Amino acid sequence: MQHLDDAHERAETRLAAWLMNKSRAWRALLVKDVLARLRVVLWCPDKSWEAGRREIDGQLNEAASAYWSKSVLRGGAGEHPDAAWQEQAWKTARPHDGTDRLRILDRHLSKTGWFEGPSEPPWPLRARDAPAIALFYSFKGGAGRSTSLAATALHLASAGERVAVLDADLDAPGVGSLLAGYDSAVAACGITDYLLEQRILGEPGGIGTEDYHHRYAAGGGGAGDILVYPAGRFDHRYVEKLARIDYGEPPEGGAHPFVVLLERIRRDLAPSWILVDARAGLGDVSGFLTGGLCHFHVLLGTLAEASWRGLALILERLGADRVRQGKPQAECLLVASMVPRSDEALFRGYVERFTDRAREVFSEHYYAVPEPADEFWTLDDLESADAPHVPIVLPYEERLASFRDLTEVAEPILLQGPYIELSERLRAGLRRSKARNR
Repeated sequence: MQHLDDAHERAETRLAAWLMNKSRAWRALLVKDVLARLRVVLWCPDKSWEAGRREIDGQLNEAASAYWSKSVLRGGAGEHPDAAWQEQAWKTARPHDGTDRLRILDRHLSKTGWFEGPSEPPWPLRARDAPAIALFYSFKGGAGRSTSLAATALHLASAGERVAVLDADLDAPGVGSLLAGYDSAVAACGITDYLLEQRILGEPGGIGTEDYHHRYAAGGGGAGDILVYPAGRFDHRYVEKLARIDYGEPPEGGAHPFVVLLERIRRDLAPSWILVDARAGLGDVSGFLTGGLCHFHVLLGTLAEASWRGLALILERLGADRVRQGKPQAECLLVASMVPRSDEALFRGYVERFTDRAREVFSEHYYAVPEPADEFWTLDDLESADAPHVPIVLPYEERLASFRDLTEVAEPILLQGPYIELSERLRAGLRRSKARNR
């Protein structure tokens, strides 16, 4: 039995080799439709069209059998009614490694956030009064992601900074109630409501956000404060609202509602930082948020192999994919979380193994080969103490598994040692980014 991956790979290889024997006037777009069947758009001289169509049908029937749809569309030019969308599809498609005359276009039934989300932050860090957007992400759940975000918010606020916290883990929200307001109250509406209501109400500058956030009751212990945007009211209507959120293309002529929300927070609240809690795994919102929307990405992981597989995928997205496009990597901070501390030798061994694996995975999926461009992280940075692969180590704390109120663990745990390092590494990354973009 021929499997999907084999069929697609063979089809790409066969079509690339076939095009290499044609003149430069020939090019092809291989489309993988929403059901994973293959279609082709072929550009070639008019007199060769019918022969070319038959040849492609023969090549792909042999290479991909049932996965081949037998659909070959003629690539248009000039006044041809399909020319515009075909050329747009060609521009957005992925180039084949073997020839610049073949491109591959993937169509998807879901997970649009992984393919159509913003590829750059809504503002550069060099802009005036530009808050840094930091995403907290772990591929596997239970890594202490929300608690780490809350600890970072506490540190930044205790230093006198205003922090906006967004609970974008919409499938399993938590940080909104973790950082609750007075008497454990949270805002009546949240991010799910804003994303839907902004599309409907459609104010160009974004609807106001005063109904969608609350102030963390305990503050940060200093002059700063923490403003929290929960996911939304978790009642019988929540799933209905969640099912209506679109992470694909924004409304025609406008920005995506999530970007509008960020812009509105910047304008109305003037925070120094926007900390975003993402969904673990490969959910739509995680794809949307890891596509380049954020300035910093705090990646939490463990020694488990499943954790490393997920981190490798995200690092390829934040690192190697951008390098191939000629863009600097998105900034990352790596966190080794839930590290056992019961035995000192066990602790040191765990950290050593985690660090070695991080060097390996970052080298393969994130770092660029050495070159003179200062804005890239390269293999030459492997020995740097502040390189992205050097982990911040968060030891396992039993009390973090059973506390009822954040104030119970803030002073003895979250405002100490490794959590201080996390906020300081974020600040150092912000200074470095600003210096690079002057």
